[in-house]
Amino acid sequence: MLSNSYNVKPFEKIISILSYLSMGLIGLIFLIISYITKKRLKFFLMYNITQSIIISVILAIFKLIIDIVLSITALIPFLDFIVAVINIILTFKVLTIPILHLSFSIFEILVTILLMYIVFGVCLGKIFYIPKLTDFMNKILKSYT
Repeated sequence: MLSNSYNVKPFEKIISILSYLSMGLIGLIFLIISYITKKRLKFFLMYNITQSIIISVILAIFKLIIDIVLSITALIPFLDFIVAVINIILTFKVLTIPILHLSFSIFEILVTILLMYIVFGVCLGKIFYIPKLTDFMNKILKSYT
């Protein structure tokens, strides 16, 4: 669901899109540059940079927790087979593009679809609403506006 249409410059859209596609890295670099130059970012750009960083941190934590749980449960007798099946399901590459040497698992495809939808909203100059994350972002950036 998209909400809150903003009047956004093309440069802000490009930085926001690159921030999502780089999982927050470009946005973090841009935040550091704006802090050094003491320039205040517009709300739309700050929101998208912060959201891309938070999404990438959430995905990294989720992957770490899954890896730890699977590693621990693999040590338990009789569960190692179930863990192996779950691991195969999570890492099985369902989409392969041989010309580009790319392959994607189901999880990677879902994350890519989510990010492309958010990027589509950025191109329209709108903020993508994610139920709990957007509320958290509004609390963080409340004093920024």
